[in-house]
Amino acid sequence: MMMMMRGMTAKNFDPVRYSGRWFEVASLKSGFAGQGQEDCHCTQGVYSFDAETLSIQVDTFCVHGGPDGYITGIRGKVQCLSLENMEKAETDLEMKEVIREKCFLRFPTLPFIPKEPYDVIATDYDNFALVSGAKDKSFVQIYSRRPDPGPDFINKYKSYLADLGYDPNKIKDTPQDCQVMSSAQLALMMSRTGMKEALTNQFPDLELKAPIAINPFTSIFDTLKKLLQLYFK
Repeated sequence: MMMMMRGMTAKNFDPVRYSGRWFEVASLKSGFAGQGQEDCHCTQGVYSFDAETLSIQVDTFCVHGGPDGYITGIRGKVQCLSLENMEKAETDLEMKEVIREKCFLRFPTLPFIPKEPYDVIATDYDNFALVSGAKDKSFVQIYSRRPDPGPDFINKYKSYLADLGYDPNKIKDTPQDCQVMSSAQLALMMSRTGMKEALTNQFPDLELKAPIAINPFTSIFDTLKKLLQLYFK
């Protein structure tokens, strides 16, 4: 029996078939949603569908600066709410900000990060997915099931997005120049000391011998990146 999730542009979106590992091979990330990802290499997301809550958990990883950089990750949840459910779960202000029967991505352990739209524009589940992450044309990702689908693949979907109003010149290729981990290796990395805490924003005491100076004028994501470097140095 096919499971469908309402709210996605992709017709009859099936969250079970969408689950699994996706490699980001190109993206446009401007505005708030793109902060902290400017130097990301090897970005990938691991999606799993929760039938009880009708939500999709996503663990996103990237390597900062290059294949030998440090890894950061974050765990989010994609939910699609009808107006009826929104009335039960949201404040009046939040109801006005979320489009009816649309989907959004939130980070339950990082409540200071606002919810962002999450829309699978198109996918064939086995090869590609195009994902919008903003109310405007400021954030979009081209996903592949393979880290190296080739330039023809990327150009094909840049053209597809251009027909939808995205500027293809602003959609930049995401370097996938890291050694590709198997699913077993990825699972091991996700379970290692520090990574699970990083994904869920539950950090142990660093036991620093001196205070850390945090610049109040840096973005939230830049501050988190600096903190994560302390854990994974």
